[in-house]
Amino acid sequence: MIVVDQLGVRFGAHQAVRDVSFRVAAGESYGLVGESGSGKSTVLRALVGLVAAWSGQMSVGGEALGPHRNRAFYRQVQMVFQDPYGSLHPRQTIDRQLGEPLAIHGLPDRERLKLRALEEVGLGADFRFRFPHQLSGGQRQRVAIARAIITRPRVLLLDEPTSALDVSIQAEILNLLRTLQARLGLTFILVSHDLAVVGHMCDRIGVMREGTLIHEAAPDDLANAAISTGIDA
Repeated sequence: MIVVDQLGVRFGAHQAVRDVSFRVAAGESYGLVGESGSGKSTVLRALVGLVAAWSGQMSVGGEALGPHRNRAFYRQVQMVFQDPYGSLHPRQTIDRQLGEPLAIHGLPDRERLKLRALEEVGLGADFRFRFPHQLSGGQRQRVAIARAIITRPRVLLLDEPTSALDVSIQAEILNLLRTLQARLGLTFILVSHDLAVVGHMCDRIGVMREGTLIHEAAPDDLANAAISTGIDA
């Protein structure tokens, strides 16, 4: 489903990502871990089109990616960001924010799709006309996930999706994501600094350090991954 081959990203004189290569099969969960500044989030941002200046080759679903992404790409690939409050418009209702991707892609039966998306993330119809500041952090992240899956993408890119949440809520969101993956047949790339999170969520783990992918591990090889990254398992 996803191929990244010799990806490089440079910001001025700083080489943020250097010759990173990996493949993710359809329906697989792939984790990227590493210390802060290791380049893991930059890989996601390049893949989703938020970084235009990159080198190497990338493809999703067999379609080669160029410097810009078209509407069809975003129908298939969505991203969930670390900060659920920052990713939602503070002055728009949840209803309007769920309706935006449906309008962009010209999907019919929008009322039903908005209600379905809220139900799938464990929120009721009464959340539709609330504003983000009226929700808890976990509820906001559920809305962000609902917005990401409402167009039925094939790929979700998850950038530290639970790190801004209370510890008591993190497991709920991770279990929700696993349930949605099984139900919708999603392919995940999950970026995290927390090896326990990727061990719970992912089939394979790529370990990054100083912009390079230095190791790939199965979840049961977390101890070696922790040694490679210098972070706690």
